[in-house]
Amino acid sequence: MVEFRTLNYSPMDRGYHQAIQDIPVERPSVEEPIIPISELGTTVPEHDPAGRFKNIVQGIQAEIRKGAGTLQLIMMTPPDSPMGGRPKAYGKEVRQAIREVALANQVAIKGVEMPTAMNNLSGFDHQNLVFSDEKRARDIREIKDAIKFVAETTQGGGIDIVSWEFPRQINDAPWNKGEFEQVGEQPIGWLVDERNGRASQFRKEEILHLPYDPKNFDPDNPKMLPIDPETNKPQLRPWTWQDFVNIAKKTKRDAEKLYLDLQIDSQIKSLDGWATHYADLAEDHRRQAEERIPKMIEDLKRASQQDGIDRSQEIKELEKQRNFHLRRYEDQLNAAAGQLQQAKELEERKKHSKVVRDYAFERSVDSYAKAGIAALETTQEFTQGKNPKLSRDIYVGPEIGWPGYFGSHPQEFVDLIKKSRERMAKALTSPYEIAPDGTQTNRPNPYYRPGLSKREAEELAKRHIKGLFDTSHFGMWLAHFKPKPGETEEQRIQRFNKWYKKQVEWIAKQDVVGSIQLVDSASAAHGHLPPGQGIFPVKEAAKIFKKHGFRGYMVSEGHEEEKFGEGRILTKAWQEFGAPAGRGYFTGAPVSWGQIQQGYMGRTYSPLFMFGAYAPSNEFKLWSEVPFE
Repeated sequence: MVEFRTLNYSPMDRGYHQAIQDIPVERPSVEEPIIPISELGTTVPEHDPAGRFKNIVQGIQAEIRKGAGTLQLIMMTPPDSPMGGRPKAYGKEVRQAIREVALANQVAIKGVEMPTAMNNLSGFDHQNLVFSDEKRARDIREIKDAIKFVAETTQGGGIDIVSWEFPRQINDAPWNKGEFEQVGEQPIGWLVDERNGRASQFRKEEILHLPYDPKNFDPDNPKMLPIDPETNKPQLRPWTWQDFVNIAKKTKRDAEKLYLDLQIDSQIKSLDGWATHYADLAEDHRRQAEERIPKMIEDLKRASQQDGIDRSQEIKELEKQRNFHLRRYEDQLNAAAGQLQQAKELEERKKHSKVVRDYAFERSVDSYAKAGIAALETTQEFTQGKNPKLSRDIYVGPEIGWPGYFGSHPQEFVDLIKKSRERMAKALTSPYEIAPDGTQTNRPNPYYRPGLSKREAEELAKRHIKGLFDTSHFGMWLAHFKPKPGETEEQRIQRFNKWYKKQVEWIAKQDVVGSIQLVDSASAAHGHLPPGQGIFPVKEAAKIFKKHGFRGYMVSEGHEEEKFGEGRILTKAWQEFGAPAGRGYFTGAPVSWGQIQQGYMGRTYSPLFMFGAYAPSNEFKLWSEVPFE
């Protein structure tokens, strides 16, 4: 007897060994899905991580065959590499092929991630500890190349740069209220010389001995301690880093700058003292050579004329002494000038030394503003005319980074985006150019748009500067989340996840995120597991963003488990989010995950490509070796 409407099961399905009549039929949820399958996509690395030498077009096609409807391309070639990839490696025909593949399969390529080697827009070179204008200009050029690439290959989308803007401490960060701790972190202060971008460090645990009282010190009117009556020497007091912090709070200054200024002031005073000493010695030698000895020589000559005694030998000795004093005069004068020169150089260093936090932040803001304007200009260029090539805005922004760098904490991430938007709006409405430090110059502004209101400029900036939220990067804060006494590791993780969701709620309310990478991890280490395979509330984070009106794209970046089954990056994300996979021919929604993995998702029309078990492997070739379309 033939039975209809029965269920097919594979050995991996839960009910495979049970009687069919005992298996309850799963009913499709009547609730709206968190994210529809068409919107829950995947990342496509520029180079095949499995080492099968697939190019970027083949990688896109492979993800389409797996059922992806939304894609983000991941560039992997470092910006200083002349070969291997990045937008510059893809010519007109390749770009056209990418565009046609996406259009033919009704797939949206919604973003491009820049290589991890390009990890800030402040221009900071992590190896050489220098803020380089050359590097910053090169990175902006790379972003402009990516903007053009997006315009020519997609319908528009985002370009993100992982945000490691500059190093900063965790333990004494202004937002750290005791929740986080970097074990073994060396307390280091950072300063930068704005003339050459060279960064310098100092150790905050070192005690300085200065001729000032730290309890009664006024930076605007520093008064040295009196001479010690017992030793007849200047008095010194020990200064700890906390002394500098306390004075900085009272006087609204930067503790790092105060630390440097006091050190430099002491050195300048020492150099001035030595300069005065050498100048006094030089003056003594000058008087000997130009006044005293010439007078003695004249007296000897006059005496010889009067008494006829030969005093030529004595005169020669005095001439030697005079020459000696002339040489010593020049030596002491040069020594005094050298001391003054060093003092002047220190004054210039003091004048041009800036706190890295402020200096680097302003440069990052300036770079993102310029990149946002480039995205705006390209968007407008490609949407003009009767046949616009874009259906979405192009935008740029930071990807929330790792805890050890500025740009990873929620406050830093949000502040960077908002300040960049403000700078972009200011650049669009100011007739004069805005300098990297945010001040207005007297030079004409090439970005100025007469007639554009401040409100319109702010709206444009909001559309073209948006960040990317990586759920795994954010989970790395677990490594620094301080445990409570007697707390188990599981309890610490649960408490951290509450903090995680609370911060996501705050970020979502700020309306600064344009895209999300849904990634999980089994620990605080940087991982790339599919959502639901780790310990972090990835699904809850997505729900929170959706609740607050998030309209960007979401992609799974969990490619770390592809070696256990190709396609897990996508199917496990769908499974975790409960995304409906379509309707079966007889029974409505699919009732087993095996059907979703191997079936054709319940389409009611012929597929545009082969799928599931019918799709050939990457090694497949016809006997004739004719390429398989």
